[in-house]
This record gives sequence, structure tokens and C-alpha cells, in this order.
Amino acid sequence: MLQRFVMSSAGLALDRFLVRWTGFSLTTWVFARASGYAPGPVLYLETIGRRSGRKRAVAVPYFDRDGQRLLVASKGGADSDPYWAQNLRANPDAVVRIRRRPQQVRARFLAGEERAKVWEGLKADVPTYAYYESLTEREIPVIALEAR
Repeated sequence: MLQRFVMSSAGLALDRFLVRWTGFSLTTWVFARASGYAPGPVLYLETIGRRSGRKRAVAVPYFDRDGQRLLVASKGGADSDPYWAQNLRANPDAVVRIRRRPQQVRARFLAGEERAKVWEGLKADVPTYAYYESLTEREIPVIALEAR
């Protein structure tokens, strides 16, 4: 029942509010616990809609690896990228908020050897990503956020 709430529009709005102002994500906590791993940090990501041109916000787990801040656009193993990743492909400039502090960033989609190395490490840390990978034919994007 809690999983259903956190994925509802009201639950997602609450999650965005919590992440923006406290850094805590109820949604990430619920799904991490259900998958058997400890939830990691979450950031508040503001992109520009690729069609609407309007600001769009989402709470997204992130990883700090080798001096890079990384996002994984898994969408639970769906056959398409999440809307926020599609927005970043169209316009890589975004704003993130971590513990209420805004930072201007530019998204860079990792490719080739760089992505493969990082992806293997992420799957080792979060085995759910290996499962998501098995559900889809697409290559799950790994995105580095670089300060502007």
C-alpha cells in the first residue's frame, strides 16, 4: 500500500518537496528497503521540458564516484528513458538541489568504456540495476552532472 502511495501523483509531489527541503526521499527509501539495500542520497533535479519548455522537477538517486556525480536513468527497466533523461538529452543544462543548495549543472551521457566501467560498479553496489538491465533491450543511460 505504501508503494502505491509513493508512486501516486500526491506521493511523488510529497517526495519532491521532501528532497528539495530535507534531502530525504520517501520513495527511494520504500523501494530500497523492498529491494534489500540501504537507500543512498537523492537530489532534486530541475530540467526544461523538451516539448513544453517548462521547468520540470523530479527526485533522483545519485552516486558520487571518482569525482563525478552520477545519475542512472533506469526507469525500472522500461523500454524508454525516463522523461527527465529525455529532457537532459534535449537540453543538458539543469539545476540540482542537494540539501537545499542549488547548483547549475550540465549533463553528460557516458558512453563506451567510460560507461561500461562505471556501470559495472553501480550494478555491484545496487544489484537491482542488473535486474532492470535484464528487462530491457535499451542501454540504460548513466549521466554525469558537471558544474557549470
